[in-house]
Amino acid sequence: MALGLGLHDADRLAVGIQHVVGGAGGERELADRDAARSMAILCHLAVVIGMVLVGYRHFDNIHTGVAAASLYLLFFYTSQMTGQVDHVAPAALLVWTIVAYRRPMIAGILLGITISVIYYPWFLLPLWCGFYWRKGALRFVIGVILALAIIITPLALNAGTWETLWPQLRLMLGLRNPLEVHASGFWQFHEDVFRMPVLVAYVALCCSLGLWPPQKNLGTLLSCSAAVMLAAQFWHANQGGLYIAWYLPLLILTIFRPNLEDRVAMTAVRDLRRPWRRERAPKTQAAIQA
Repeated sequence: MALGLGLHDADRLAVGIQHVVGGAGGERELADRDAARSMAILCHLAVVIGMVLVGYRHFDNIHTGVAAASLYLLFFYTSQMTGQVDHVAPAALLVWTIVAYRRPMIAGILLGITISVIYYPWFLLPLWCGFYWRKGALRFVIGVILALAIIITPLALNAGTWETLWPQLRLMLGLRNPLEVHASGFWQFHEDVFRMPVLVAYVALCCSLGLWPPQKNLGTLLSCSAAVMLAAQFWHANQGGLYIAWYLPLLILTIFRPNLEDRVAMTAVRDLRRPWRRERAPKTQAAIQA
């Protein structure tokens, strides 16, 4: 039947098929874009709920959490980058890691998931391990390893061979030469060699936070985590400086935080021996005075 088509009929049929395929591809692209925007909105909602919970559970003042979440929503950046999942998904995971800081295993799992989304939270490990050093460090590390193992296992099963899996692991975990990354934004107009001193200083900063300050509390965890994610923007090759959501919620919570000197791992972290017993976090000085 196809052999009986004339030249013009065959051309019209080819154009029609191309139009249908292109329309299906366009609809698929539109559906993927809508799904990404919906996911980004859900991540923003998770950030807001997480900030309110931090105020309620860890600051002993829900009004502080609502004020911090409101300030986050009032930022022009939030409306400008609403549909960017790679901006807000790590922010949501980091906020909920703070929410779960009293449970090292859950905090480690959330941070491990964040590492699988963007590899920059690798550099938060010295800080968080230093916080949990006296209590909960092993549970936290197990949580990180468990999350990464759960995420890597499906990739390994689908890849089949190590040659196929290794490039995916390098991309997910950041196991690559920083000079090999295609730069865009600020570093697009500068030689990659000038980015190396910034990277070395960044690594030195992250390693030093594991040792100093020796007595870490929740306020230290908030402020230093925001500082690490903020400092990553200075050497981030892809549009460095524009991923404000990676540190903005933590920075706002740092500004609104009360006195948190008593929220150290020894007193705040839940005891593993009695996991069924609900422990109330010690009240902050601001709550006691109120």
